[in-house]
Amino acid sequence: MSARTAGSGSLRISDRTLAELRALERSTTDVRLGAHLLRGTPTNESRTEPMLVRVSRRAQEHGRALAADPASAAPGPSVVREHDDGLLSPSPAIARVHPRLGRIDLFTDVIVHCEAVIEALGWRGLFPEGCIREAALLHERAHELIVHGRGRELRRATAVPALRLGRHVRWAHIAGADELAAHAFAQARLGLPRSPILAALAADGALRGSVPTIRPSLEEE
Repeated sequence: MSARTAGSGSLRISDRTLAELRALERSTTDVRLGAHLLRGTPTNESRTEPMLVRVSRRAQEHGRALAADPASAAPGPSVVREHDDGLLSPSPAIARVHPRLGRIDLFTDVIVHCEAVIEALGWRGLFPEGCIREAALLHERAHELIVHGRGRELRRATAVPALRLGRHVRWAHIAGADELAAHAFAQARLGLPRSPILAALAADGALRGSVPTIRPSLEEE
């Protein structure tokens, strides 16, 4: 079986993995990808698939609305520091934010890996060169906006009933909804046809040599 090399040359992606990742892009929507991420977030394990799909849709709608707000265009106060050791982590990330320090750590080797996987998949029409870095910074900008004033709107949009006592309803907030809103914010600001969630899942799949199975949902639309 042949393979392609991505990143610095040390990563080899099998043709089978490439084919499965391309199939994932063709067969899934951003809403379903978001529901998949929610499913893997602690406290969401027992939630129904239709519920997670609804929360995914609402969270991403909120992120796009936030991106359209002129007030969101102002740059955040964060300082960006670049590192090249992100792939050494058991759970590589493109960026990590430190709110108290007002700093974002950006991992350039992970960005290079993501860009190489996108190139190998032939996805430049979905994710133009350089957009991964920009999406990561916009993602963190969205988190700043959500934490400092826009979080209540998101919680209200994505809340689900947890307990009903007669006419009274106790609402629960879904962990991970802010991540989906932040991805959608970045997607909208950059005008990307697909969510950065897809690029992140592909990059992770290339590292692990396995592609996640996304559950279908009849109640997505």
